[in-house]
Amino acid sequence: MSIQSICKRFTKINAPLLLAMSLLRSPAFTPKPHLKFAPAFTAKPHLKFANICTQIVTPSITPDGGVATQFLIDKCGLTPEEIAKAFRCKNSLLRAKSSQNMEKVLELLNSCGLTSPAQIRRVVLYNPSFFFLSAERNIQSKLNLLRSCMKEEHLSKLVSINTRVLNVSEQKLRSSISLLQKLGVEGEALSEILAWHPLLLSTSEEKIMESFKQAEDLGFKRGSKMFRVALRSYFGIAKEKLDRKRQALSGLGFSEQQIVDLSSRRPTILSLSEEKLKLNGEFLVKTVGLQLADIVKYSDLFGNSLETRIIPRYMVLEAMKSKQLKVSKRERCFPGIIGLTEKRFLEEYVHSNAEFSSVLQDIYRRGKGGKITIGKIDNIVC
Repeated sequence: MSIQSICKRFTKINAPLLLAMSLLRSPAFTPKPHLKFAPAFTAKPHLKFANICTQIVTPSITPDGGVATQFLIDKCGLTPEEIAKAFRCKNSLLRAKSSQNMEKVLELLNSCGLTSPAQIRRVVLYNPSFFFLSAERNIQSKLNLLRSCMKEEHLSKLVSINTRVLNVSEQKLRSSISLLQKLGVEGEALSEILAWHPLLLSTSEEKIMESFKQAEDLGFKRGSKMFRVALRSYFGIAKEKLDRKRQALSGLGFSEQQIVDLSSRRPTILSLSEEKLKLNGEFLVKTVGLQLADIVKYSDLFGNSLETRIIPRYMVLEAMKSKQLKVSKRERCFPGIIGLTEKRFLEEYVHSNAEFSSVLQDIYRRGKGGKITIGKIDNIVC
């Protein structure tokens, strides 16, 4: 039966056009590749199928006004739009007939130190199903387990950062805590590392052990605060990727010991992209002329933006040297100048020279805008 005949059949008997469309959408009338239905549709503009399809396919984004929705609005500070977005794939949760469990979950969050509307709202947006977990059989027992090895302040931080770890089974939580203790992380060190890195509770044992080994290979001592930072920085990064980044630093001339020193001074350095490591390193060594030992000492240089901070400031300094202008009242090395705040740098190196202030400001602005490439710096400052 053709599309046209179906439509005529339903319109003649005054059947709802929506019913006709539901038949057209059924598998029996799915268009086959060799059939050309498109022209047939366009031949009957008065049927306006496009508008009807839009109404059928597009779901309403307005959540119902049930008790769960009202609780999220009144007690958690969410708007109807935020609720619709957060529960777009979990809309069935909003059909709860009572808010009693949600009230208990809120009390448990309050007991963990999450009392402000902003904190509660963040929990819902990050983990929409959290308020629908059983307060007594699920959340309460897991919080008691975590309290047995964590300080209250650290537990509060963990819950505020990542409530999704409470979605995993209690057995998994026990297993992860036991593994960390076997790896030598106990007492306050365990409490701190869980607060700063909650994913350790939900990830696989293999990934935990691999991350520990990577951090130790880079010279971080287990249980130290820097170990915690390194673990968080390198967690989930494959060994092959870390090796490539170490090779990028080696290609710049850094020795193995210098790479270890760089990592210990700035644990996040190997979480930077290979491109950033290469570009920043090459500019600092080849253009600025810094010694490798100086870069190790001031490892934060790798974390600064080359385009918006390092190059524009270097251009201003070169311009001042070419004009033999007084650089600053206080003698500073290049890394020290890069570490200055924007306001302080402008005060000491741009606005302090009244005669050339406008010129220096223009050079600085053009450098930050990316309008001057590295290769053209010498021509600009002369």
